[in-house]
Amino acid sequence: MLLSLIVIVLGFALLIFGANFLVDGACSIAARLGVPERVAGLTIVAIGTSLPELVVSVTSAVGGHADMAFGNVMGSCLANLLLILGLSAVIAPVTLSRSTQRFEIPVSVAACGLLALVANTDGQVTMVEGVVLLAAFVAFVARTVAVGLGEGATEKDGAPEDPNTGAVSANTFRDLLFIVGGIAMLKFGADFVVDNSVEIAGAMGISERVIGITVVALGTCLPELVTSVVAAFRGNSDIAVGNVVGSNISNLLLVMGGPALFASIPYDPAYNVDLALLALFSAVLVGFAFIGRRHEMSRANGVVFVVLYAAYIATSVMR
Repeated sequence: MLLSLIVIVLGFALLIFGANFLVDGACSIAARLGVPERVAGLTIVAIGTSLPELVVSVTSAVGGHADMAFGNVMGSCLANLLLILGLSAVIAPVTLSRSTQRFEIPVSVAACGLLALVANTDGQVTMVEGVVLLAAFVAFVARTVAVGLGEGATEKDGAPEDPNTGAVSANTFRDLLFIVGGIAMLKFGADFVVDNSVEIAGAMGISERVIGITVVALGTCLPELVTSVVAAFRGNSDIAVGNVVGSNISNLLLVMGGPALFASIPYDPAYNVDLALLALFSAVLVGFAFIGRRHEMSRANGVVFVVLYAAYIATSVMR
């Protein structure tokens, strides 16, 4: 069992570094092509920090471990919202922009409803339903890119033209290596985590659902944790909130839609509780914007979220 634990830690390391390499390489190439940094952040970085969850869920679904796939997504989403955003607010009060309140959070709640609808229809997420989830994700990304490009164009109107913009650099080959290497690290990391987590769960008599919600979920959401906490220390609350809410939307639509293209994923109705809690706590996040200082999540609000996460983990292990 000790060897399995060591391999799981190695797998998490590969997932984190692989995601970082992939995001860094893709963002660098996007910058050379003249794509605005805001657009790259809202799309490439948001998807990149969800790649560990995506690869683990695909590996789990193909391997016939549906509980690991759903548990990974539910656990990661609630860890993002309650633990990561809560810790970010404890470090420094988090500003909730009007766009976050009016669009991103409502979309994340709607994504919970859509996943619950398709999963409860016939007790599984089929290929067709996976396509529906992915189509919704593409629509979200398209809207985000359209708005971001509009904002980027407005900023460029008042800025001097950079003669080096879009120039092809010798570093492009390095960035491509980062992307390919990152994908390979994600693949091997996911295999290490899933295979050895299943082995430990079997040896200890623990369900795959509990392992997925706790160990695997916390491990795969480490990129979001690092990104949000660093952003909070730097006082950049937009990144902290956007990273969490955007990653949750990616998890619910992309990470659950992607695996369904390879194999139908059986659904345990017990996850309805997790989806309901995720939607409820997302709505509570909007409520924080109107309690105390307007449009802000305070340190006290952050403590509430962290305590709620601890309670969620405790009850999940017991039920």
